[in-house]
Amino acid sequence: MSATDAAELRKSLEIAEKEYGQKSELLIEPLEKLAYAYHRAGAYDDAEACFKRVLLLKETFQPANWQSMLDIYHGLAILLRVQNRFADAEPYYLKAIELSERLVGASHPDTFTRKNYLAGLYFAWGKYEMARNLVEASYKVYQATFGENSEVVGIAAMGLALICNRQGRGPDAANYFKQATRLLPAGPGGAVILDFQDLAASLFFLAKEKYKQGMIEQAEVLFRYSLLIETDRLWPGHPIVGDNVQLLGDLYRSQAMPVQAEFLYRKALEIRRAVMGPDHLDVAISANCLGVLLCDNHRYKEAEPFLLEACEIRKRAGFPPVYANSLRAYAGCLRHLDRMDEANECEQKARSIYDRYNQSS
Repeated sequence: MSATDAAELRKSLEIAEKEYGQKSELLIEPLEKLAYAYHRAGAYDDAEACFKRVLLLKETFQPANWQSMLDIYHGLAILLRVQNRFADAEPYYLKAIELSERLVGASHPDTFTRKNYLAGLYFAWGKYEMARNLVEASYKVYQATFGENSEVVGIAAMGLALICNRQGRGPDAANYFKQATRLLPAGPGGAVILDFQDLAASLFFLAKEKYKQGMIEQAEVLFRYSLLIETDRLWPGHPIVGDNVQLLGDLYRSQAMPVQAEFLYRKALEIRRAVMGPDHLDVAISANCLGVLLCDNHRYKEAEPFLLEACEIRKRAGFPPVYANSLRAYAGCLRHLDRMDEANECEQKARSIYDRYNQSS
């Protein structure tokens, strides 16, 4: 969701406010859409203001709609959590748990999944014992409900491995990680990656691999993102996630799986733009990879803006050989679009850069 999208939703809200007033039930839907748009755009203060207005309106007009209320409490909790405002987020997670207990019962697995979100908050907050108590309770419920060999038990075991590792409980961490490895897929999540659920499985696989390599902090971040079911709506970006989504794209491209690689390159580009800004060199890498992939599959018109974006970023970066590489890829795309004069100009620029660089090195 871009800033432009948020601006359009803001205009729609303003129209609704003029028509219905500031405190109408009919504002709930446009306000909620705008809250999520602001969240995805990184405008956290604006998102929080919208969420709180939605909450007030729902408490006024829809207090018995527990599921709807739960979603808003949860959205607010995540918004505050990604800003590391732990104390502010905690009561919203607790309220979501309370509503889940009303909806499905205190012993239902969905309620314990809500408690795992709270555990994630406590983990990030450094309250490891509180986090472990919650995840251990979920772990036992999952075993009883889904069986000791279910994947959900393996996910809980992975969470416990990370927590125990932070607590310095090495043997417990090793046992839980061994169980997670046994219960969960050995490789990236299936042959097809077309949506976030598929991507989450691959991120989880990478989390396990990072843990094995002793890269615990990266494992923690990837594990958290693999479990965040709202990530396709909110995607509170993190450079580690962007890097690993890009690496997954490279993996699938090398295995001649272009559909999967395209999804991953687009997702990596989205994350990197949001996290690092539009002029960062990592944005150019993702844009260039996506453009080249599309060209490889004869989708030249779609590829052209991504290759142009990579050229423009790399031109400003001041490292000529990388810029020349993008110019050459862009020239190839332009030829297939019958824009020969532009293609020749780009090729000539690239050749001049290579010649100058070779002479000076």
